[in-house]
This record gives sequence, C-alpha cells and structure tokens, in this order.
Amino acid sequence: MRLYLLLFSLLIFITACDNSSVAPNQEILGLQFFPIDFKNIDNYVVEEINYNNDGTIDTSRYFLQDEWTDSLAIDNGVKLEGYRYRINQNDQKEVVSTIVKTRTSNLAILKLGNSEEIKLSFPIAEGKSWNGHPQEFEEDEFRIFKAFQSYELGDSTFENTVQVIQEDNQDSISNFDQRIEVYAANTGLISRVSSQLEFCRDTECLGLQEIEFGKTVRMKRVFE
Repeated sequence: MRLYLLLFSLLIFITACDNSSVAPNQEILGLQFFPIDFKNIDNYVVEEINYNNDGTIDTSRYFLQDEWTDSLAIDNGVKLEGYRYRINQNDQKEVVSTIVKTRTSNLAILKLGNSEEIKLSFPIAEGKSWNGHPQEFEEDEFRIFKAFQSYELGDSTFENTVQVIQEDNQDSISNFDQRIEVYAANTGLISRVSSQLEFCRDTECLGLQEIEFGKTVRMKRVFE
C-alpha cells in the first residue's frame, strides 16, 4: 500500500512538471541590456563629422531623442513604436524617422525607417555572433566582444555592460570601417561609434590612409 501511494505521488509530481511552463530568466538571457519601457524617453548627444570629396570637413553636434507612441504585445515578446527626433543647438526639433524596438527571448531588433538591425542575440555570451542584417543579400556578422563587464563613459561607470562589434576593419589600405555599440543593464544603448571612411587609392597616396570621403558618428547616452 505504501509503495502504491509513493508511485502515485511520483506520477502526480511528474505530470505537474510536464504541464508547467517556466518563464525564461531575463537576467541569465541578458534581456536587461535591451529594456522595453514605454515611459522611457531615450536621449543621445551626437557628434557627426563629414569628410567631403573636396577636402573640406563639416562637423555638427546635436541631440537625438526617441519617444514612444505605442506598445504592442507580440508572440514571445514586446514591441515599441514611436519617432526619433533631432534637436539642434537652437532647440529646433524635427522628426528624423520612425523607430521600432522589438525584443523577444531570442532577439533585440531596432528598425529606423526602413533600415532594420538585429542589435543583440540572446542569451548573451562573449564571442557569440549573428547576422545583423538578415534581410540583406550578404551576411553582416555582429559579434559580442565583452559581456557582463564594467564600462567607463565620460565621468560615469556602468557596472554591467555588453559590447557589440558590428565591424572593426582597421587594416585595409583602401578603407576604414568601425562600428561598435555598448549596452548597459536596465539602460540600453549608452554609446555608439560608427566610422566609415574611404582612403585615397592613387599611386602617390596608396597606403597613406589619406581620407577622400566618409563619415564618423559618435553617439553617447545622456540623462536628465
């Protein structure tokens, strides 16, 4: 009789375990690096340097502001929809593009206008890579360089961050392409550097890395 009761109890326990669903641990997956909060307004200070074909250089500084207008529940995740604004030094505010943030237990996706990138792939792990532009014909490999480490940004130190290298081509004699983003836990993107430059390829300047044209953009998160 005791053996029967023991087997019956074990059967009930196994059945309960099979029918239960366990929610994913967000901290272990790394979802905290791409928070989804409808109330948040994300602000960035931007320095943009344009290298022109005529040899001139134009530098501009402005703010970007992401504001959300709608929050939608989707399969296995959440989506935020809104607008990205540019605020110039004279406080003039204009819409740059629509913006959509999507996070599931597998991916973090940012869509600006018609351009879409997979920013993070979960679970977070150093050395992990994925195709950041799956909609494009050629793969664009993004890779996690450092994860769950501190990062200094100006006078601030963020204790828990992940660094993503989208491209880091510094050895070419014809061009320079470096794109790196840093995400902080419970904050999201805090720093972005994008520098895409074309060098002179004429015989007299080949290999000297003289910039013919290109653009460098540095974004830094700012807090009110």
